[in-house]
Amino acid sequence: MKHPQPPGRTGPAGPSDPDTPAANRVTAADIEELARRLLDPVSRLIRVDMRRGRERTGRLYDGRR
Repeated sequence: MKHPQPPGRTGPAGPSDPDTPAANRVTAADIEELARRLLDPVSRLIRVDMRRGRERTGRLYDGRR
């Protein structure tokens, strides 16, 4: 479901939008850098959660490895 845009806006704020301050603009490179920085911590948390789930069920090792 698309959210309606405020009046006077025709698309997402980009480099050509004079109303958006330079500090609020996000580039594709910024998103890629953020994704790379978040990958290790998030994957570590997921692994810990999976390990705890296996410990709760009494299966310490995943049989696939």
